Amino acid sequence: TAGGVATAEINEKTLESKRRKNLYFAGELLDVDGTCGGYNLQWAWSSGYLAGTAAGRKRHSFEESTGAK
Repeated sequence: TAGGVATAEINEKTLESKRRKNLYFAGELLDVDGTCGGYNLQWAWSSGYLAGTAAGRKRHSFEESTGAK
């Protein structure tokens, strides 16, 4: 498939939306195309890891700064 959220709309280091704070995208939700084969699977795994790690770090930072859990 093709289409999805334009890569210009996201932070390339965290995959967080530039329009909506705390909204992360990964995999085929983004407008990224690869040739057939394992490329799309690798993108799904890698982008999911990146977005999840970034969201977790942000949450951890929030908890430390506010004392919330």
